[in-house]
Amino acid sequence: MKRCVLPPVVFTILALAAGTAWAVSPRSECASDLHRIVQEISVEHGMDPRLVHAVVTVESGYNPRAVSRKGAQGLMQLMPDTARRLRVKDPFDPEENVRAGVRELARLIDRYVGDLPRALAAYNAGEGAVDRYRGIPPYRETRQYVRRIMTLYTGRPYDLGSLTARRPVKLVHDASGRIVITNASPASSTALARAVLAQTGGRGLSGGFGK
Repeated sequence: MKRCVLPPVVFTILALAAGTAWAVSPRSECASDLHRIVQEISVEHGMDPRLVHAVVTVESGYNPRAVSRKGAQGLMQLMPDTARRLRVKDPFDPEENVRAGVRELARLIDRYVGDLPRALAAYNAGEGAVDRYRGIPPYRETRQYVRRIMTLYTGRPYDLGSLTARRPVKLVHDASGRIVITNASPASSTALARAVLAQTGGRGLSGGFGK
């Protein structure tokens, strides 16, 4: 696979949504390759590519060399301890980073029984904080993080305080009875279900959804 080579000049920007500073290179001409990696690995692990795209966008802005103030690295901002646990040799390798990040996100979604906002909060703040507060911790950074990802994923402003805000993310059945996750309207959900099943070779989406 063609390896993206980013320009050597590095800038620092402030990631307001996540409350972290990234070391960010100018936009790479390999952006399409990075999007393809996210798409392929998401499908490989049965995760919705749109969800992983939203996470990568908020975590790193699609910069494979991103490093946060706390030391998180790469596209999905893996902390060193997490990278070691997932046996990641090079956190700045796009494929290795995304594959590990998707596995970790899928594990958290499984742990919180499909409660996506809670799983995202755990990805950002840790499972201990989520369990201690029995939900999304009252941390400004984490709440902004969850709100931004859910807004990108659902396609509409997401209010953490509104129970109705969860409705756009729902499970639907395709014609064969398999379950997929979608934020599409009921009128288009069947078509979307068929498209997802076609992409995943008939497996549908896992990571807590459709299992």
